[in-house]
Amino acid sequence: MRLHRRYYVAVCVILCIWLAFLFVCSQWISSYDGLKTSDPVQLLWWSRSFSFNYDEVRQCGVDTCRISNKRSRLPMARGVLFYGSDMKTSDFPLPRGQQQIWALLHEESPRNVPFVPHLEFLRHFHFTSTFSRYSNMPLTTQYLPSEQALTSLEYHIPFEEKSKVYPSAQIVFLQTDCDTMSGREDYVTELMKYMQVDSFGGCLKNNDLLESLNKDYLNNLYSPELLKFLSTYKYMIAIENAACPDYITEKFWRPLVIGVVPIYFGSPTIKDWQPNNKSAIYVNDFPNPRALAEYLTKLAKNQTEYDSYRSHKLNTQSPISNEWLLLNLAKRQYHIGDSSPGGSLFEKFECAVCRHVIHGSRSERAHSLHYDCPTKPPFAPLENQVEPVNVADWRSVLEVGQCQAKILDEFIRRNSSYNKADFAAELKKRMDENNCN
Repeated sequence: MRLHRRYYVAVCVILCIWLAFLFVCSQWISSYDGLKTSDPVQLLWWSRSFSFNYDEVRQCGVDTCRISNKRSRLPMARGVLFYGSDMKTSDFPLPRGQQQIWALLHEESPRNVPFVPHLEFLRHFHFTSTFSRYSNMPLTTQYLPSEQALTSLEYHIPFEEKSKVYPSAQIVFLQTDCDTMSGREDYVTELMKYMQVDSFGGCLKNNDLLESLNKDYLNNLYSPELLKFLSTYKYMIAIENAACPDYITEKFWRPLVIGVVPIYFGSPTIKDWQPNNKSAIYVNDFPNPRALAEYLTKLAKNQTEYDSYRSHKLNTQSPISNEWLLLNLAKRQYHIGDSSPGGSLFEKFECAVCRHVIHGSRSERAHSLHYDCPTKPPFAPLENQVEPVNVADWRSVLEVGQCQAKILDEFIRRNSSYNKADFAAELKKRMDENNCN
């Protein structure tokens, strides 16, 4: 009898232990890094400048995610978000969780973060949103408000009226940045020798904007007052600060919107995106600024030829012939001026990453086409074909960026924390040994 009682007690103890084990397992299975299945998937902004605590529950269609900038939430985060312009070489969340997806948002050129356009760095991300058509959330046409903006006659001025307003000065240049890897300022300086250019902004300034326009035009790229002012010119300098495939900013789209012919240099893929086969004058089609000036002078006197660049305004039957552009405008996830709820770039990115984390695959990785910029920056062709000094300086910066990318690749693969001094020491060592290739 006593033996049976001991046996019964032993069975009860074993059963209790087994039930406790099952309870612990059920809690572990119903959670992910401490999250219950009923809780939203957590995303963490790692590199984005906030002046406040950010903690939002975002509804993205049928999916829900909680997005925060509190780094203490890193162990619970299934997705880590990086904003390119705020990334630092010594600040990455290591060691990295095996189930975490890294997502990169970077709509700018590589001037601020020269290590980005290299496969060694890019391949550590599962999701990207860049200016490249090959990224997961392409931003190639983000600076074009809409298809309707291209065809609208709201700011269009007929050829005869333009000629009356500006019989001599026909080119406008509105730029603040005078240190570009495309050699923009050098090209415009040389062009000014042969044609009058009205230059506003901080770069090569020779004219003053109206006070009402000068206040904040950089943050109001499409203000009606500014567009009306610029539309009186026949040409507008549209030279990007870098020449990367698909890197196209308002410099190209804004003159098209107002019926002004862009003088363009930048993306080598620009003709894939122009509304029609003849929508802009391309700097690369001329050997130097002198040759371009000769063409512009003749064109300014020929209404038929000039208006052939404005068929997106004047051809009412088929204003835009580029089917690729129209398809992109129909499918794109973000564009400037989107005032709908959740329409900001960051909110669109957060939802795109939310959906990818829930439904996507961790096996997908970014490749070099997700952010494609040459290490040797192309520059607008000058009279003597000599590389401008600042372009040479930018080439050195990009070469250092290539070295930084390789170091980051090794450090991230090592998957252990490091600090600013560790990175600086490794970079100095490699540069001293010329060991960056």
